[in-house]
Amino acid sequence: MQKFGLFLSLILLASTSFADEYVIGLSVDDVFEQTHTQTGALLVEYHAEPFHTKTNSDYSFAAVGQIDEDSDVFVGLGVHAQWELGHSPWFVEGSFTPGYYDYSSDDDGTDLGGHILFRTLLGLGYQLTDESKFSVSLDHRSNAGLDEEANPGNETLAFKYTFDL
Repeated sequence: MQKFGLFLSLILLASTSFADEYVIGLSVDDVFEQTHTQTGALLVEYHAEPFHTKTNSDYSFAAVGQIDEDSDVFVGLGVHAQWELGHSPWFVEGSFTPGYYDYSSDDDGTDLGGHILFRTLLGLGYQLTDESKFSVSLDHRSNAGLDEEANPGNETLAFKYTFDL
């Protein structure tokens, strides 16, 4: 829990001068029960000002933090993208976030075969106002075969609220 609090504090402090979007989400970890450790989780993300913008899309750097009820923690840095669906308030989002994973050493923790994991995400969202959005996403975290110990990976279904400060 201390690691997650430190991560969240660093994101908030480092991003106040150039903040774009903050995300808070409630999620279900191991949604497909591949590791049989399904549990609730809290998710926070920070999306910086877009470094590349096209007509219907934005690309930005992102920071991610997640902790589940078993005290498993994932923190990562990567890229987030959002694509508008025509001229509607609907959008699709995606991200790729390599990061560090630390699982609880008790029997409830989820061993994903190492500390270096890769998180990929795909979501569907709705623009509520100019400053807020709601989305549902599914992510997959895995060691991508970097460790000798194979793992089935882990999927998380999240309900996220995004807002500007």
